[in-house]
Amino acid sequence: MKIAITIGDPSGIGPELVLKTVPSFLKYKPVVYGNDLILKETASRLHLLKNYKAMREYIKNVVPVKAFKFGMPDEKTGRIALNSIISALADKPDILITAPIVKSVIKKFLKNFVGHTEFLADYFQTKKFAMVGLLKEKRIMFLTTHLPVSDVSKNINKKEISDKLQLFEWGLKRFFGVKRPVLGVSAFNPHGEEFSYGEEHNIKQGIMLARKKGVDANGPFPADTLFCRLFDGYLVMYHDQGFVYLKSIKGGLNWTLGLPIIRLSPLCGAALDIAGKGIAEAEGMFNAIRMGIMMYKRIERSSI
Repeated sequence: MKIAITIGDPSGIGPELVLKTVPSFLKYKPVVYGNDLILKETASRLHLLKNYKAMREYIKNVVPVKAFKFGMPDEKTGRIALNSIISALADKPDILITAPIVKSVIKKFLKNFVGHTEFLADYFQTKKFAMVGLLKEKRIMFLTTHLPVSDVSKNINKKEISDKLQLFEWGLKRFFGVKRPVLGVSAFNPHGEEFSYGEEHNIKQGIMLARKKGVDANGPFPADTLFCRLFDGYLVMYHDQGFVYLKSIKGGLNWTLGLPIIRLSPLCGAALDIAGKGIAEAEGMFNAIRMGIMMYKRIERSSI
């Protein structure tokens, strides 16, 4: 089990999350891709030197040491974050845990950068992939991710919905051991069928197409009550339909389904306003590492 952990943008809370969580998983020999001095400086500032010393031998120096200030990301910190990811991928891990980055500074030198999900899908040349949010027993897949709301409706089509539902069913079986996944799908407009716009028709057609492929998909249901219904997984049409729920409680995860490796991250940003203060909640990062290990072990058991 090869576990790779990136440090994220050093001006944010990424290194702090790494320092607070990695020592709990040293028996799995995770590799932290960053720089010894960056982590040591962060640990010294945040009174985490005990944690740093415990995990020091698991740090792999793959990025240059650059001066940085907490809460003030720039192109240099963006390059550190990106190089941490690329170096981790080069070692072909089984599990990749990514700390938060600052997309805006990465876009300064990588114009088409959207986020971890899209970058990793492109790296692996994966066409069928999806962002899935995990929070306790809820698993929420997104049809679209980082799009303006005005662009969402034109990206709702029956084939994409059917493909996502088939991928979701496969993922729930493989990584969670759900034998017969039952999936719920959100409507696009408020109250669903109250409006007769084309989006709802396309969603229904996508559900029907998936059902013909053997997927137990249901809906569309109004998004405001979807998560009150009991399903093994939920497919929503756009970002905020899922994230309003996922960020209502701390500890949520972002899972990229469809990659040849297991990739997870905490559902939080770089939190620049609290970076360097030592008060970042590490529950999400801890859950990400733990979930990655659980998923890997489930795959191993199922292949025996």
